[in-house]
Amino acid sequence: MGGQDLVGTTLVDKYQLIELAREGRFGDFWTAKRLADDRKVQVKLLKPSLFMDGEAIRRFQRETRVMANFDHPNVLRVLDHGRNEMGDPYVVTEFVDGRVLADHISDLELDLDGVCHIASQIAMVLGSAHARGIIHRGLTPDEILLCQVGTDKERVKVLDFGLAHHTSTSGEVGLTQVGQRLGKCEYMAPEYIEEFELTALSDVYVLGIITFEMLTGQPPFVGRALSVMTKHIEEEPFPPSDLAAEVEVPSWLDDLILAMLAKDPAERPQDALVVARAFTVQAWPI
Repeated sequence: MGGQDLVGTTLVDKYQLIELAREGRFGDFWTAKRLADDRKVQVKLLKPSLFMDGEAIRRFQRETRVMANFDHPNVLRVLDHGRNEMGDPYVVTEFVDGRVLADHISDLELDLDGVCHIASQIAMVLGSAHARGIIHRGLTPDEILLCQVGTDKERVKVLDFGLAHHTSTSGEVGLTQVGQRLGKCEYMAPEYIEEFELTALSDVYVLGIITFEMLTGQPPFVGRALSVMTKHIEEEPFPPSDLAAEVEVPSWLDDLILAMLAKDPAERPQDALVVARAFTVQAWPI
């Protein structure tokens, strides 16, 4: 079935699909109505092209387990999950109306406070996840929703944990397929590109990229995939203040982002919650 073929259909006799909201890496996000009380919810369905892909199904189920057990105000709250009549997995979350950061990063007109507010919320999600042994490992601006809550117009909701993984006892992630990198090369840490190694500090690196992009309008390294991956390994990024046209970037923020983008994980801030506090108090080091 194509996306439009599902409009108006009912999932497990409980959720009526209203419209396709957006396509994700492993699943498609639908706006739906819960029939029991007419409440608007979001339903994520595995992509039809992946119905026979055992690895994709396992990733989808793992994401569901991660999100169902991860209660955080900046992560979509899971309301229900299971398998449909055909045995395909689904997950139902709260519905939040907002803007995907990737779609609006060039026209958000963020000032320094706005950038720090968004970055600090993302850092808090990562810090809480890391404390539970969860590495996101797939964070990009496509997975960040900005919505209005009260007077806060930029409340963060992290949408997708499709590449999340629990750390092993050594602290490194055991990938399912050695030799196959997952995710967008613009948002990959050097150690992942070189050694397929991922730790919580890899997430810190990616948050540095996203913050850099909010300030300058683009990630620190762009171009063809191979060129971008080489730059992650070999080139030092420019300070954001050299490229930011709309935001005056203070020296402490330059220093923090460049520290997050250090090639050696040992030279990065060692705790995402410390990074969150730095963005909150607008000072580095703290």
